[in-house]
Amino acid sequence: MLRTMSLLGFVAALATLQGAVVGEPSTDAPRVCYELKINGESFQVEANRETTLESKKQPGVHYRVALRVAPTQPMQLNSIAFDYDLPAKVEVDKRDPRTARIAHELGFSALLTDLGRPLDSREQQEMLKSLVASVTSTLGEMHAQGVLVAEPHERAFKGSSARGTTVRYRDAKGFEHVYLLYVLTGPKHAATCVVQYLDHDSDDALPLIKKILDSVRSVSSNR
Repeated sequence: MLRTMSLLGFVAALATLQGAVVGEPSTDAPRVCYELKINGESFQVEANRETTLESKKQPGVHYRVALRVAPTQPMQLNSIAFDYDLPAKVEVDKRDPRTARIAHELGFSALLTDLGRPLDSREQQEMLKSLVASVTSTLGEMHAQGVLVAEPHERAFKGSSARGTTVRYRDAKGFEHVYLLYVLTGPKHAATCVVQYLDHDSDDALPLIKKILDSVRSVSSNR
């Protein structure tokens, strides 16, 4: 039951992950203003700019303020939460099992699925085997070349213990791609994570991927 539930729609989601492309940020984006309240008084403040506000209720009183979107954003699924760095784009499939698709312009995409309950060691192993089978089957349909699956390994992240592996392959143009497959579990949560990136983007992608995986936690321990 656990395998069926966790892999529901996985192949379709993997295809979406395979073709994920992050657009370039727009240089013609309109200015964004926010309403800021200080001591019951409202002000309009433009984002990403430091400015001085003068109180109309208290003459002579000034406030030096700046407002910006936090570079790290939280995301919550059903039983897990995690953090991601902008300018990544996140889409959430609200069907069970709830899944988040993360695409970052630095060159990686990730599929994070909430499994709903902790897994024991045997279940982690079986789940990883299922992920590997799904990924390699998809790569076979793509006629990927030089598919290599590494030996499974154990890894500890800040909020979870994980069992994972790496899958490498070459596309029709000879570019080498990497899949990272992890089954994460903690005292009150479990999740699968499938990450894809080009091998030559490793230096940029891996620190951000690790940051996401370190942040996976149960909703009950959400910061």
